Amino acid sequence: MIQIDLLLKNLVSRLYSHGTKARADPVQGSLLEPGKAPTRLSAMEGYGSETYGETMAEVYDEWYGSDGGIALSQIGSPDEVADQVATLAGPAGTVLELGVGTGRLALPLADRGLAVTGLDASPSMLARIRAKPGSDRLTLVAGDMAEPTVAGTGFDVVLVGFNTFFNLATEAAQQACLHGVAETLAPEGRFVLEAFVPEPDAHDGVSVREVSVDRVMLDVVAIDRTAQTITGQRIVMTAAGNRFFPYLLRYATPDQLDAMAGEAGLERVDRTEDWRGTTFSDNSSYHVSTWCRADAT
Repeated sequence: MIQIDLLLKNLVSRLYSHGTKARADPVQGSLLEPGKAPTRLSAMEGYGSETYGETMAEVYDEWYGSDGGIALSQIGSPDEVADQVATLAGPAGTVLELGVGTGRLALPLADRGLAVTGLDASPSMLARIRAKPGSDRLTLVAGDMAEPTVAGTGFDVVLVGFNTFFNLATEAAQQACLHGVAETLAPEGRFVLEAFVPEPDAHDGVSVREVSVDRVMLDVVAIDRTAQTITGQRIVMTAAGNRFFPYLLRYATPDQLDAMAGEAGLERVDRTEDWRGTTFSDNSSYHVSTWCRADAT
């Protein structure tokens, strides 16, 4: 317990050491410390395309599932997403979800009669989804979403939900993904991406996610604004020991996404603040953006 107490004391003290008010970060709604200059970090050693899924698979449904996860206030419900995607895909349409995870979106999409293919780099995530009722309706493919064509071509909709695109941790990987998306889409297909809008003045910080009698959950975040990367650890501390859930994101602004998509042969046709169609504005924290193949317009 002494080790846990010292770690908690050292981490939490950073949050208040500058006497400034913490505010929401662009990752998944945690708090950032605005009074400290960002620390430059090299890429997280040993972090690969499958790392996020391999470490998060066990807890993903608890944290982000439809039964009350910690981020539900920031994302569309699975039914909202599925309804909108089904409208785009059309009756019995085909959908490719990049970063399918544990099936939060893929299973509701299949419930609507769509032919759903899910791509994920994490064997543990794919094992989780295969264990769920209804997963036999899905076509599941192991692979890096920087190479979406491994899942096939001719899709009516290619979907990447809730910041998942930013798990491609380099601009080159993101650009490769977008080029691949352009190849996987049917001529009249649509590419739909849901992501946060980066805060230009965000800084390193520590946020307290949860404090209970026997558990503390923290987020430790370092931001490199030059590389546009967020290097983080979610830390869960209990009397039994500490668990670490690393993540590495490369964020991009909506305008940057439009530019990369344009270079890949995609043209934006819509952008809203959420899945309910709220008008996107300069004050929006999230966006749902839709592109088509430029040669189809």
